Amino acid sequence: MRMLRFLAGLVAVGVVGAAGVAYASEQFKQTSNITLTATKAGKPTGLKANLVATDPGAAQPQGLKTLTITLPEGTRFNFKSSAVAQCKASDVEIKATGGHACPSKSRIGSGTAVANGAPVAPTIPENASAYVGPNQIIFLLSPSGPAGQVLVLHGAVSKNKVTTQVPVISAGGLNIVITTLNLTVNKVGSGSKAFITAGKCKSGKFAVSARFLYQTGQTLTIPSSSKCSK
Repeated sequence: MRMLRFLAGLVAVGVVGAAGVAYASEQFKQTSNITLTATKAGKPTGLKANLVATDPGAAQPQGLKTLTITLPEGTRFNFKSSAVAQCKASDVEIKATGGHACPSKSRIGSGTAVANGAPVAPTIPENASAYVGPNQIIFLLSPSGPAGQVLVLHGAVSKNKVTTQVPVISAGGLNIVITTLNLTVNKVGSGSKAFITAGKCKSGKFAVSARFLYQTGQTLTIPSSSKCSK
């Protein structure tokens, strides 16, 4: 890949040090805003996610290990819906084809991401896509500029929770951390064929929580919400 070749050259001239886990400074900040596009309980919905990690006191923010998103109680994912298809391609096939190994009906979302490969490449812009997989949502991150690394992540779905494991990412000896994700998952299907159906609306809000477990062992839970009615 382009990023690997680029970084390999830097390693050869001694620019890049050994990869390692980034530790948070006191200036580390994580924001999370995850909302449903529906405004009524029991209706088909999409999702919008905006996640940003910053740390002015360190070369890069600490890396994420696990992200668990808990949607409103009663939120349902219908993987048998005829409105979507399931992508059963391997990670290798998804990476090699830029997602084209997946059926077109499996692609349910898109957005952007940013990775930090400091000190060489502190800002690496990437495109983000989401696909329906077997009881999971598959996330594909691919470079939108001259440097970058293709990454496939799997968000396991269990009732109203989506849990995504993020491996330690390194290229050419350089530690890479995903710092920003802006992703929209579209509303797909209607009625009983909706892929996602919004759960309970409590006190006029769809409540969502995001639990971050970092590679350092630190944990953080951030709530977010959007307006709704029953």
